[in-house]
Amino acid sequence: MKKIIAAIDAMHFSDHQVAAFKYFAREAKGALTVLCMDNLTTGAIPATSMFPESHTITYEQISVEGRAALQWQRNKNIKELHQICDNDHIGIQTREAVSYPVEEVVATSRFADLLMVSNSTSFAALSDSYPPRFVKDLLVEAVCPVLVLPDVLSPIKEIIFSYNGTYSSIYAIRQFTLLFPGFADMPVKVVYVAENDETAIPFEYQLRNYLETHYDRVEFVMMHGEPATAFLALLIRRKDCIVTYGAFGRSGVSRFFHHSDAENILRTTSIPVFITHP
Repeated sequence: MKKIIAAIDAMHFSDHQVAAFKYFAREAKGALTVLCMDNLTTGAIPATSMFPESHTITYEQISVEGRAALQWQRNKNIKELHQICDNDHIGIQTREAVSYPVEEVVATSRFADLLMVSNSTSFAALSDSYPPRFVKDLLVEAVCPVLVLPDVLSPIKEIIFSYNGTYSSIYAIRQFTLLFPGFADMPVKVVYVAENDETAIPFEYQLRNYLETHYDRVEFVMMHGEPATAFLALLIRRKDCIVTYGAFGRSGVSRFFHHSDAENILRTTSIPVFITHP
């Protein structure tokens, strides 16, 4: 049994999002706990992550009537969440973030096998980036694998492993494989983008041997060109697959994700993205 957590905003979530969390928890044969986060009583709610000069909205600046309305909506949402989850024996933890909610979620991820989050989850009071700052911060800081899901999940028909020959990409493939034994009969495509004059996929024999131990159908595909562009072209029209990415270690992870292939995929497609780093 695996320990799986899913983070949602107590003020904004949908049945579709919870259904997607349930689906992947079943495929992972894991126990799901939903972290229902809010920061209604924190000192400041970020107005935006892109423009430092923008003001923030504090809880104290909201009128008494406004606070009561927020609390009523929060309590109503949590009651609905229990109605969605209780019959499936899913644990629910409601938490008020003492600071920005990402810190609470990251702390919990230290003791989890997988963290799931919707790609639209944001605690910003005004317009945010896309994917939101909350999601990008989780990708950088989480200390377990992260599965970022679209708001509405389409049926998964294929697993796409992004591969560039590095340890981090192999690590992501292995982590996904060990986390989701329920996908053993799912078709797998390992995609390698060759740069310069490369003619062979690094360690193809060893990786194929490993994957064929876990999956029934494995295909290797070599593409050519600039990796980010090639992957985006491959995935831009897809809704029926899931893709994995690995980061290049902790030292440069922030820079990696700032302009990463994974962030482009999250911004322009509606597919689940699995990301982890050693």
